[in-house]
Amino acid sequence: MAAHQVHLRTLCFVRDGDRVLLLRRRNPPNQGLYNAPGGKIEAQEDPYEACLREVREETGLRLRQAALGAVLTIITRSTGAQWLLFVFIADRPPGPPDPVTTDEGDLSWVPLREIAGMRVVSDIPLMLPHLFAAGRTGILLGKIHCENDDADSILSYAFRRA
Repeated sequence: MAAHQVHLRTLCFVRDGDRVLLLRRRNPPNQGLYNAPGGKIEAQEDPYEACLREVREETGLRLRQAALGAVLTIITRSTGAQWLLFVFIADRPPGPPDPVTTDEGDLSWVPLREIAGMRVVSDIPLMLPHLFAAGRTGILLGKIHCENDDADSILSYAFRRA
């Protein structure tokens, strides 16, 4: 039997009023789709450190702080892989007027109300209403079943607050 693979990742929704910063990815996975900045948790990092590093690398922004908003468990049926996604929310730091575009993709400040009509990674419209709900408390926990490692192969999902 193959070893159980666990992939640790972060995402960070950087807010500026009613807008969030999204990255239109140039490279796989999710090439051509909009997603929040984020990526792998490196050896010796915790999710918070990885979040701050990934946002800096992908946008040039140096966050002062970020708050954990969600932990998503994504289970892939075809490979048996499990993805743990730590989702953070941060306010845009003071400083340069616009983040830098990097090799990862093009960056845009997008009004929250417009995201549903964009080509985004398919778990984003599922979690955003929960992440930015008025009066939210606790951490959002999500479990998503996918056919493969492509985020657009969602079979089922469930969310709850902890």
